[in-house]
Amino acid sequence: MEAYGFSSRRSELELYLAAQPGGWFVIVDGEEIVAVGGALAYGSFCWIGLVATDPARQRERFATKVSAHLIDWAHERGCTTIALDASQAGRPVYERLGFRVVGETVELSLPPAIADKPSSGPLRGSEDVEQLLALDRRVFGGDRARLLRALCLQENARCYFATNGDEPAGYLFARKRLLGPGCARTDDVARDLVRAALADQDPTSDTGERRLLLPIESRHLDALGRLGLPVERRLAHMRLGDPLLPGKRDELLAQTSYAAG
Repeated sequence: MEAYGFSSRRSELELYLAAQPGGWFVIVDGEEIVAVGGALAYGSFCWIGLVATDPARQRERFATKVSAHLIDWAHERGCTTIALDASQAGRPVYERLGFRVVGETVELSLPPAIADKPSSGPLRGSEDVEQLLALDRRVFGGDRARLLRALCLQENARCYFATNGDEPAGYLFARKRLLGPGCARTDDVARDLVRAALADQDPTSDTGERRLLLPIESRHLDALGRLGLPVERRLAHMRLGDPLLPGKRDELLAQTSYAAG
């Protein structure tokens, strides 16, 4: 965990392992793990993330070796596009492997609460879950049902679901440090889902600073800015292979994380 700069990423790694059991790899030197990284395949495209090296073993090209292995792993599964969000330090590694910058992922800071009472509510049962999964496949452009089902089972995660009549209009997961993943068909739905996620927080709980990650293709960036979510930083979004991803990415409201798209 030292390589990530955090005390623990255990719950996050457990989530990704549940979603993609065979997609996470380490490099071992003797009895020590010196590098780690993983990928989640969503059909025609794949997302690479959490590539990290032991700080004491930097400049030994372990990140390059892990990333090259993940590229091979993705191609073996028929992925024509490999996507990732690159830190400033990681970007040169991926450029040497053929990745190109095609956009940005924007990190927004969340206010502690929003006073407006939202109309969206938590998922009510299996019927809502199935509608959520169908909506997500259309918007995200790939099948991440295993990831979303695993998120539904996390102790500290709650999902908010919006409808327009009988039709699903959007959803958003609220987690301890992040809001996401989520999508919304309109700006009004996006704002309502964010309000719902923030209104349900215990102001006395020690959740620390919370964030929302938004792909630059999203139409909701301006609407969230007007809601009081300022931009904290931007990361280069890179892809290898076909630069286009399927789906309706302009309706995305939040990513799962930098590591999982």
